[in-house]
Amino acid sequence: MIDQWTGNEFALGCDNNANHFKHGEHDCFMATFPKDQLFWVVSALNRLLLANDKQVATVSELLKWFGALILITRFEFGDRASLWSLESHNKHVPRPNLGRTGMSRNRFDELFQHMQWSEQPLERPADMSSEAHRWTKTDDSALRFNHHRLTHFNPSHLTCVDESVSRWHGLGGSWINIGLPMHVAINRKPENGCEIQNSCCAKSGIMMRLKLVKTAAEEDQKYV
Repeated sequence: MIDQWTGNEFALGCDNNANHFKHGEHDCFMATFPKDQLFWVVSALNRLLLANDKQVATVSELLKWFGALILITRFEFGDRASLWSLESHNKHVPRPNLGRTGMSRNRFDELFQHMQWSEQPLERPADMSSEAHRWTKTDDSALRFNHHRLTHFNPSHLTCVDESVSRWHGLGGSWINIGLPMHVAINRKPENGCEIQNSCCAKSGIMMRLKLVKTAAEEDQKYV
């Protein structure tokens, strides 16, 4: 069972009516996405937008941006701008025309450019390693995710522990002070990138907790 911000409870089988679903994708997203993370992102985003003379964003606009971002993952493309094109490049494939979402290409790019997920010091403190400084881009968001699942999700008695990889094609590795601090490349994995250790409820498939895999040197710093 998972609690929505409004107090509604979503339990296993609550939407089994095949003819009429009471809860849509938006309800599921709002139940599983941390409320404090959403408000923090809007606040941090607006600070940067104002500093660059851009129009501030609202929570509803950010949710629309999330929707467009998720929709983008359903298409193969070379140039992201083409997803807003009014013409299809293949007669057998309909044009994406993401303008129909209400999110223009320019506005999507503005929000994408200034988006932040966690508090990172502009200047790296002298006593902080380059890896630790780069991880601060995600550390707070991971903590807020775990806290939200702890306080809003009541899992079943069956738990599945596994690992997943968030794909990363940019620079990265502990040997370079740029990009992803810990780049994992394993032959048996279809993708390379950021490895995440996670635990899920085996009945609902909902992730209960996640942990970003960092280098051994960074992990050892926690116990010094």
